[in-house]
Amino acid sequence: MPQTLRIGLVFNYSLSYCRAILRGIKRYAQARPNWIFAPVEPDARGLRLLKSLRPAGIIAHIYTSRLASALAAPRLPLVNVCGVLSNLRIPRVGLDDTAIGHAAANHFLDRGLRHFAFVGHLNHGYSIRRQAGFEDAIRRAGFRVTNYHESSATFVPRGQLWSMDPRLLKWLASLPKPTGILACNDLWGAQISEACRQAGLVVPDHLAIVGVDNDDLLCELARPSLSSVAVPAEAVGYHASELLEQLMARGKPTREPILLPPGSVITRCSSDILSVSDPDVAAAIRVIRQHSHEPLRTGNVLEVVPVSRRSLERRFRRALGRGIGEEIRRSHIEKARNLLASTDLPMSEVARHSGFSESKHLSVAFKQEVGMTPSEYRRQTRTLSQI
Repeated sequence: MPQTLRIGLVFNYSLSYCRAILRGIKRYAQARPNWIFAPVEPDARGLRLLKSLRPAGIIAHIYTSRLASALAAPRLPLVNVCGVLSNLRIPRVGLDDTAIGHAAANHFLDRGLRHFAFVGHLNHGYSIRRQAGFEDAIRRAGFRVTNYHESSATFVPRGQLWSMDPRLLKWLASLPKPTGILACNDLWGAQISEACRQAGLVVPDHLAIVGVDNDDLLCELARPSLSSVAVPAEAVGYHASELLEQLMARGKPTREPILLPPGSVITRCSSDILSVSDPDVAAAIRVIRQHSHEPLRTGNVLEVVPVSRRSLERRFRRALGRGIGEEIRRSHIEKARNLLASTDLPMSEVARHSGFSESKHLSVAFKQEVGMTPSEYRRQTRTLSQI
């Protein structure tokens, strides 16, 4: 019978992101009945308890230097799943924060927005990287980003919801309308939405908001509901467990963090906006998005928007920088990405529900647009139901 291995789990259990990571750890351990867990809080009492239990290895959400020092001191196999601290020499599995910034930027650009802002933490690694990715994509599109940073340097795991800083209200009111705002996480996205309500700003007409993590409960509690970049948090837990097992077998720690790509932006009311001044182009885009689950051709759009094909094509390119056919294809691919990331539908059904006649047509178009096959995308972005 294999030796029992006690695995320490040091997490803030109130965070949805942490709970999703724990589900991934649980899934990995289903094939390892000799793994037993010691879940503790990241405080002095929890760490004393963990030390007395003598774990074989630890997976932790390490968000302070003090916690990092305490966990590293026993020299046990240790894996970090938090991106707050940038310079830790502890093996880490996490998210590709730069790609998260890119995904949010493309979401806003696709909606015709021309003003952009970021809200986050000045001293937190994950926020800095998300801001950099967002700014990079926006800059390459020919625009710039305005930033607001939380004044506190301290990471507060439970967030500071509804403790409105007058600075934030004043800054939001000063932004041009409409502006697309990327919040560094859903906690901040929900807070920005509430701040807009207090300041008399209409979401998404004045300010469109996207968060990160796709915490479905928090996103649906926000008013209006919050759009968010989906992240593979369970996959982080799964791969962190895999890495810990290698370290416990005396494998060499990885020098670079293992970073997993985000899924797509899950669109809810907070970013459901079309910032296009040409009414015919706006009407055409609405038709395309409303029918993204159906086969659609340019002729179908022209049946609803009664202008000449040549005129609409020219005006479309002037407004969005792409043609009608490209927008139809982009809308179908976005629909497929959402289905791949959030459902277990077989590929034939994903194709049918995203406007493709069969799965091989989806596969060709998807790889051209995304750079990987639909199956590869699902493996990287799903929360482990396919792992």
